[in-house]
Amino acid sequence: MTTPKELSDNELLEQIENCSLSPELFTHETMLRLAWILIQKHGLEVAIVKNATIKERYFKIALKSDKFNKTLTRAYVEILSYFMTKSKTTNFDKLLREFPRLRHDFKNLVKTHYGYNILKEHRQEEPKDFRPILFSF
Repeated sequence: MTTPKELSDNELLEQIENCSLSPELFTHETMLRLAWILIQKHGLEVAIVKNATIKERYFKIALKSDKFNKTLTRAYVEILSYFMTKSKTTNFDKLLREFPRLRHDFKNLVKTHYGYNILKEHRQEEPKDFRPILFSF
């Protein structure tokens, strides 16, 4: 089985879009990379919309799950975009090495961004207010 790291950005995007990526490979890091790819290709605002559409479909078809969290999906793109603007690298793996919290402490980054724990329930609605991201390095 091919791992996500062995796939090009276009191959990974295609496999997630057509729901052929094996569910066990749809990890936190894969979701970060999906957000990375979409931001690189389309910019922040379009990436937010495309990421939600792609992931919601993947959750329903490939994961056979109704646990899609629209707010968390938006957070993936917004938080990753924030760290991308703070870095000079244009390489996904280097970005994760530069900011290991993306890989190892994402839950707290989300809580900091929204000011409450959105992971406690699977929200379908968008949060009512967006605050500026106030991460410290």
